[in-house]
Amino acid sequence: MNSLQFQKVVARDRVIHEVEKLDVECKKNDSMDTIFKTLMEENSKVAEEIFEEYKLAGKTSLNVFEVTDYPQHLNSKKSLTAHIQKKLGIQTKVLDVKLNPQLTPEPQIYHVEEIEEGLRIIWVSGEEKTYENYYEYTTIVRPKYVVSIIRLGSPVFIEVRAGYTDSLAYFNLFKILLSSDNRPLDINHLPLTKVTEKEAEEIAEKLKAGLLEGEHLGSNGIGKYSISADRDTKDLRQVDEYTQNYSGKKYLAQTLNVYYEDMDSGYKTYVKFRLSMNGGFQFKTKVSEKIIKRIFDVFTEVRYKQQASGE
Repeated sequence: MNSLQFQKVVARDRVIHEVEKLDVECKKNDSMDTIFKTLMEENSKVAEEIFEEYKLAGKTSLNVFEVTDYPQHLNSKKSLTAHIQKKLGIQTKVLDVKLNPQLTPEPQIYHVEEIEEGLRIIWVSGEEKTYENYYEYTTIVRPKYVVSIIRLGSPVFIEVRAGYTDSLAYFNLFKILLSSDNRPLDINHLPLTKVTEKEAEEIAEKLKAGLLEGEHLGSNGIGKYSISADRDTKDLRQVDEYTQNYSGKKYLAQTLNVYYEDMDSGYKTYVKFRLSMNGGFQFKTKVSEKIIKRIFDVFTEVRYKQQASGE
């Protein structure tokens, strides 16, 4: 972990919170690099723990699919791990090792890790690109990593941290991965993030979320309107002008703002995310694994009427 890696994924207010807990002087307008170095000097272990919470999350697009006919013989970490090991033709350990596959345009499995609810699988792909440097041309291959999670149980969920279209492509890779041969397994999926307007309202209510931006379909299905809250407005739904002009108009997307408090660390923040009614989902602020779980617990609660685990 270095300063650039840390800054890329960790929320600024989280670092300030931890520095202040150590009773160390810290100016809130200091650069992130300065705050990071202060935390490393005072307690590098805390810095490492924070980085672990954020390193595979951060500010990200994310899509979750319920697998409606997941093969039940693979619905345990032990059986799924053994299946992946056999599928990849690996004779040695497959968990917690960098598999370092050859970089190709087609994503390959780079790393498999056991988590509480299932397995985290990181994919890697890469294509040759040629860059001009004055009169010289350089060809390099840049790796692209995509994080995915299989959450086992009933129902089973596959989470892909990528845009909606890319997530569908990775779901198709899972169809091949879960099959016994190279033919895609015939399994169906239901996007957890593709909600109705009524479900979106219920999610916002349970999260006590303010509407910061509403994108609506235009009259007669032509065009669209995008309305943003000003700095002093916490929720467009409390603004008479907005409700009078746009109430009843079909939503295309919503940007919501959610207050979040971590009961373990005392960290408090606001989490902003954009929910597209076609199924796309994107965190607009940097988030940790715990924050992601909190948000999607509520999506699960609304969809399946199961009790969410609060933070």
